Amino acid sequence: MLTLQSPRDRDSYNFAAVVTLLTALGGYFSPRDIHPAVALMNRVLGLMVMWGVTWMIVRQKQARSQLVGARAAQAQAEAGREAAVAARELAEASATGAIHRESQAARELLVSSLRLDGIVQSAMDAIITSDDRMQILLFNEAAERMFQCPAREAIGQSVDKFLPARFREAHRHHVEAFGRSRVTSRKMGQLGKVMGLRANGEEFPVEAAISHIVVEGRTFYTVILRDITERLRAEEQLRGIEERSRLALEAGQLGAWEHDVATDLVELDARARAIYRCDSGVTLGAMLAFVHPEDLPVMQDLIAAARRPDAPDSRFTAECRMRYPDGEVRWMVVRAQVFFEREGANRQATRIVGTTQDVTARKRVEHLIRQSEERYRRLIAVSPYGILVVRSEHVIFANDQALKLFGAVKAEEIVGRSPYELFHPDCHEVMREHTRELLGGSHVAPMVEERIVKLDGVPMDVEVSSAGFSDEEGPATLVMLRDISERKRLQERLRKTERIAELGTVASGMAHEIGTPMNVILGRAEYLMDRVTDETVKKGLQTIVAQVERITRVMNQLLAFARRKPPERGPLALRDVIENSVEMFQERLAKSRVQVEMQLDETCPKVQADADQMNQVLINLIMNAVHAMPEGGQIRIGMAQADTMVKLTVADTGQGIPPEVIARVFDPFFTTKEFGKGTGLGLTVVKGIIEEHHGSIAAESQEGKGTTFTILLPKSG
Repeated sequence: MLTLQSPRDRDSYNFAAVVTLLTALGGYFSPRDIHPAVALMNRVLGLMVMWGVTWMIVRQKQARSQLVGARAAQAQAEAGREAAVAARELAEASATGAIHRESQAARELLVSSLRLDGIVQSAMDAIITSDDRMQILLFNEAAERMFQCPAREAIGQSVDKFLPARFREAHRHHVEAFGRSRVTSRKMGQLGKVMGLRANGEEFPVEAAISHIVVEGRTFYTVILRDITERLRAEEQLRGIEERSRLALEAGQLGAWEHDVATDLVELDARARAIYRCDSGVTLGAMLAFVHPEDLPVMQDLIAAARRPDAPDSRFTAECRMRYPDGEVRWMVVRAQVFFEREGANRQATRIVGTTQDVTARKRVEHLIRQSEERYRRLIAVSPYGILVVRSEHVIFANDQALKLFGAVKAEEIVGRSPYELFHPDCHEVMREHTRELLGGSHVAPMVEERIVKLDGVPMDVEVSSAGFSDEEGPATLVMLRDISERKRLQERLRKTERIAELGTVASGMAHEIGTPMNVILGRAEYLMDRVTDETVKKGLQTIVAQVERITRVMNQLLAFARRKPPERGPLALRDVIENSVEMFQERLAKSRVQVEMQLDETCPKVQADADQMNQVLINLIMNAVHAMPEGGQIRIGMAQADTMVKLTVADTGQGIPPEVIARVFDPFFTTKEFGKGTGLGLTVVKGIIEEHHGSIAAESQEGKGTTFTILLPKSG
């Protein structure tokens, strides 16, 4: 009524009076004996209706004002009656529009209510409204899912149903105290962790926000709940990760730091502050102040490269030295990663997170190891032993001496092979036994003599020792080889010398014990030959004389071999010795159907030699040639100058000597002749004579084609 009587259309006091009147009317239309929730709803609907009526009254007041204006115009102008009628019609239309707008406002209020209900029901968090008696009035869908209880069963129930029993009393006191306080709401998390109780009896942690409102003297509470089970589990996992990271940083003695690119400030933990000797919150440049000047550009380049928007890898690792003001230099390993925001052309570095580790002690150990490895590498390089390292039955290392032993040029020719390929098959069983010993726990296998097979197939005598060891790649065997071919030759030569010494003793005794009876036999046989006329007897006596002479020659060879007299060397025309020797054998050569061809260089100089011994050499070589050609053949004797030496060759066209035998033809007592036709000393004596003359002799032969002996003697003068 106050609004209608006001001369002003929009008076704030009139609106306040209208609102007061509407509120009173709302209370009047809410009976006392109905449920508070229903009363609250009635009040809201009453307010909506009263506000709609208020709006209509204001609009009617405006229309009446317009109508009054129209009538005044009619009084002022007689011709304005039609305008007044039109104004009245307009006023009536305005009134009708006001009524229509009242209906529209009611519809909008209904839509707003429905929208609010939709928001409540679609909320991700549980929303529960209760009265001052803790009876539930609102229970949204999220609450249904959280507590596993339908809304129809929850509404009207006590809130205590969804609280563990041990918290119910404290919760009730807390809510009552909150309701009496002047605080109307508390935000999520202010209440701390609260425990909820699902319909199946499971307890779970929640985070709550609560508010209250007083309507007609009664307090209503609305709580928003969020299940934080997963969050707490994630937080627990995060704490575990952080704890493990902390332990890892401590165990690795790592200093952690983080650089904010925008502010250029670096946060450092305690160890990082000790390493960089600066406080947290410094600039990146200040943190790197003690990096060695030689290493600083590398560090700066790595950081700049990792920060580039198009960097393929945002992580980097670097080793650098820190040089402190007191002169101390320490080695550090820096590992870091750059983090970016946005992508593409707008990609930009925001922070760099890294660790720094002091590795000075490791560097010192590495230096000592390198020195030790270098020493061992040099020892291996200069070692007279061939060294192999074998793992999993394959050679993985061979030093230079081992390559020489096997006749290899490159390590690849040995590395990767099985050791059984490199050793003679006769040694494989011994190798297996040694391998079993090493695998059984023995650290060193006894030294043995074995034979390796060079890459060209030639066997070689070696002395082998082996030891087992283990490294980061597993067990392995170290094999050391030493060439003992020369020692074997010396041993064989010593055995021959010992045999020759024994032979000299035997020959001396035989010369005395056999020589005298042979002389008697020879003298008697010659005596009887001069006195008998019977040809049969003479023939027998001639046989006796021939055999005695043969025995005498054998004894003379033995004495010559065992007690060779020092040569009486002087200038000697070797041509004369050759011709005289051939002349001596003319009758024997003719009977054996052997022809002699001589190619003697007349300009050949004299040699420094003993004439008798050179004659003995030629006799032996010519007789061997005759024996090698039982069906006849040809002997070629040549002589020519060869630098500072004179070369003498004696070749036959006999049966030849097999390759496996040719190397032994100069050995004492070795012969290819039938039993009784040779002593095996002739070529041994020849070689001894030539070597005493500071010369050399060699034999070459092809089976079925003949044999050639080549002698080199120094020239006279």
